[in-house]
Amino acid sequence: MFIGGCFGGVARWGISLWLNDADTMFGTTAVNLVGSFILAFVTYGLAVYIDLPSWLILALGTGFVGAFTTFSTMVLNLYKHVGESPVYAIGIFLLELLVGLGAAFGGYLCAEAWGRRRQTW
Repeated sequence: MFIGGCFGGVARWGISLWLNDADTMFGTTAVNLVGSFILAFVTYGLAVYIDLPSWLILALGTGFVGAFTTFSTMVLNLYKHVGESPVYAIGIFLLELLVGLGAAFGGYLCAEAWGRRRQTW
């Protein structure tokens, strides 16, 4: 998990440098949504369709994706913006919640499709 966490943290840092600015939470939102997709794909697709050791699934899911996504930064950003623009803060929260669930479901569906296709090889 440590190695996966190192890579996930560095990936989040790089994306945050690239996408974040002082006024928006786009970088944090982007990593959380992508992380939701990846976590569902890894924990379902790789765990079900490929016989990977549990330590590797933990390293990818809990390690990489856990360090890549960030609930605490999202909450801090929401707290920062709620005084300035409550509608914006609530909108971002709902976006992350609903689209995050959709992204996780999308990861599940992609893993399912990939697994079925892989079985026909």
